[in-house]
Formats: sequence, structure tokens, C-alpha cells
Amino acid sequence: MRARYKGPSGTGIIEIDDDATIQLVFEALGSKSLIEHFTIKYGPPTAMRTIDLSMGDLAAKSFALHGETLTIVPSKKKVDSPEPERCDSSPSRDGKQPRGALRTGIAPDDIVVPWPERKGSLLLRVMPSDNSCLFTAFGGAFPKQIPAQKLRQMMADYIANHSDLYNEAILGCSPIEYRRSIRDPDRWGGGIELSILSTIFDIEICTFDVQGQHLISFGEEKQNRCILIYSGIHYDRVAFSYSDYPHHTADLPPELDKSIWPSNDLDVLEKTKTLVQKLHVSHYYTDTEGLVLKCNIPGCGWLGNGQLAAKQHAELTGHANLTEIRDVEEDNVLRKCSRQGCSFIGQGERSVRQHQADTGHRQFDIIPDM
Repeated sequence: MRARYKGPSGTGIIEIDDDATIQLVFEALGSKSLIEHFTIKYGPPTAMRTIDLSMGDLAAKSFALHGETLTIVPSKKKVDSPEPERCDSSPSRDGKQPRGALRTGIAPDDIVVPWPERKGSLLLRVMPSDNSCLFTAFGGAFPKQIPAQKLRQMMADYIANHSDLYNEAILGCSPIEYRRSIRDPDRWGGGIELSILSTIFDIEICTFDVQGQHLISFGEEKQNRCILIYSGIHYDRVAFSYSDYPHHTADLPPELDKSIWPSNDLDVLEKTKTLVQKLHVSHYYTDTEGLVLKCNIPGCGWLGNGQLAAKQHAELTGHANLTEIRDVEEDNVLRKCSRQGCSFIGQGERSVRQHQADTGHRQFDIIPDM
């Protein structure tokens, strides 16, 4: 049996005996992905089937897995401190939630972690939603601000010179096809791309997943590191900016940011965890397992369920501006404006956005149910 797999650590090919059991399929995928607990999904997007370890004794051929694409879905653990889990490396959907659309009414780039010991603040630099967020986030970490398209070309050249290391099993396609596709500005990036960039630039890339609050590192034991944030459909960059006491705001331009740290600087990882916790509370993530998306291109009107459906829509139409449709009941949340002297109280995100437009006030507190 031969099948393609994709998951948080990338894509590849597995080959096992035709008489293998589902248990052996899990073992093969586990050794490739380095994920211990997961389920497998396969089939068409509208009728995907799920396989778990309770089916381990069954014959794999009875599931007709040969030639299929097996999606590795890490299991969510009910523990206080989740183990590291890689962010989804399937093509990331750059239809990022719009600014001001967080459940707390706070824009993501207004969420700041004070760092008085270093006389500054740790914050999120939000990348444009242009299908190159991963490359823009990474390239902007360097003082010379390497453009996304230049990074794509560098990757294509590197693969051409190292086709013995990056073959079809690693890339999920032939090196020639990969070199062609990676130069396409509409081609998304994920785990494979982070791994390649880490090798080219000899830098560790730490990626935090907002939903699971997990950290996965590419290129460990490098001398320096940069830090990216993954929302499920988008990559952004973590940066340090000098700021005035009490360091709750950072007003200096991004050009003055510090976005590369020595790998032995553990304090920046701890501060980033705090930043990720704040982003998680603000719901700066998209649950790609069951999300409902809408296309924002005027006149389109497309609605779809899940990241695979979004990928198909983008490939068919070229539309990249997608956002999540949230449950109606979430619009009943009461919020009050945090600006001193402002008495605004509103119900739902629509009223909050209107207040933002009218006043420029951007920070709000949720009024809990009594």
C-alpha cells in the first residue's frame, strides 16, 4: 500500500505491506510526523472519514487507503500543560481574521506584553493577507527585510542544488514541480517551507500555535532564533520594541524592532507564551477542523466548511480573502470601553466596531454574565 500523508510536520509518502493493519499505519505515520497521539482523516472534503487507534486490529486494505491522502490530525489533550504540537503545515489560508474582529474587541497588534526588565514590550506584528504571510513574517525578522518573493526564489534555487535531500517523498511532489510552485506568489507556505528556510539561513524558527498554545521549532540548536505566531490560517511575527513605562503600548515603527534573539535567551520564549495566551483568550485563531468560511470578494458569495474547501475555492477562483463566520450567540457579548472617561457599553462585535470607527477607541473589556 502506498499513500501520501500530510500533517503538522509536512507531507510525504508512506509505503507498507498490503496485509498491514491500521495499527501499522499509525506506527508508520507516527514515526514520520513525530506525533504520538493523532487520528487520520481521508476522503473527499464533503465526506471525510476518520480512523483512530480503536480500529488498530483491522486490515488497512479494507479502508481502501492505497493512493489516498491521509491527513494527520493531532489529538487535543486534556492536560494543564499541552505537549508541543506542530502547527498545520498544509497550505495556510491567508484569509486572516480582520483587525478588530477578535472576541474581546481588541485588535491583535494592540495586544502587548510589557517587558520592564528590558525597557520595552513584546508584541505581534500582523502580516498582510496576501498568500505570502509566512514568507513576509520570516523575511521581516531580518534587519534587511528580505522580500517574500526573494525568499521564494532562494528556496527554489536551494532545492535545485539539493534535490538529493529534498525528493518527492519529502516535498510531496517532484523537485521540479516544487521549484515551479514555490515561486508562485499565490502558493501558501507551511512546515516544509519553515524547515527549508531554517536550513538556508542557519536559524531556528520557533512557531507558536495560538489555538493549542503549542510550540514547535524548526532547526533546533542553531545559534539564533526568530519567533512566528500561527493562527490556523495565518502567520505573524513576534517582535520586541522599546517603549515608555509602563510598557503597555509600543509606538516605535517596525523598522526599529528586534525580531532575532540568541537561542539561549529563554526569557523571550516565556514572554511569547504570555503573548500567545492573550491571543488565545482573544480568539485570535481559526479552528480549521470545523470552521465555516465566507469569501469576501465582492459578488462571489461563496461559503464553505473547512480548510480543504477553502483551498479548493482559492485554486478554482484565485480568491484569497476569506474570513471565518462565527456562531450567532457570540454576538451577544457585552463589552465596555476601556478608555478613561468613555461610558460606552455595547452588545456584540458590530456595536464595538462601530464605536471604534466613531471614536478611535480600540480597547474593550468583556462584562461577564452575573
